[in-house]
Amino acid sequence: MRFFIRASVGAADQEFIEELNSRLTKVIEAPAHSRREVELFQSRFTATSWGSDAGPQETFVAVNEHGARAGYVNVREGIDEITGEKCGYIALLAVTPIAEGKGVAQSLVNEAEQWAKQMSYGRLALDVFASNGRGLRFYEKVGFQHETIRVIKQL
Repeated sequence: MRFFIRASVGAADQEFIEELNSRLTKVIEAPAHSRREVELFQSRFTATSWGSDAGPQETFVAVNEHGARAGYVNVREGIDEITGEKCGYIALLAVTPIAEGKGVAQSLVNEAEQWAKQMSYGRLALDVFASNGRGLRFYEKVGFQHETIRVIKQL
């Protein structure tokens, strides 16, 4: 698959991003939360990609040679919880089913890394749900390392 990465623009990109919410929620197993709570969380969190109060951020979209969108990444300013320093933070990353295993996610992560470097951040972080085995394996493959694990109990 041939594709290029560009900055997200307009309502069509926003609609594409929202359509991928179902792929993101599909891999989330959150035993202390209902399916509806997970879906509402994902919708709210995705909407922060175009919120003006989120601070410095950029959303990049992968587009194939026919103009079809293949995936996206939202990268923004975050805080390193150990040092308190600003860092890059991959808030969202999703690809279409047909783009899986074609290098799209890798290219999107590379673009996020470049953005973080341009912002002079020394680190790039992300969170991934423990139930997202494919995502975990991918992030390890591209150089991310486990640093924290959050556990939860429903009362």
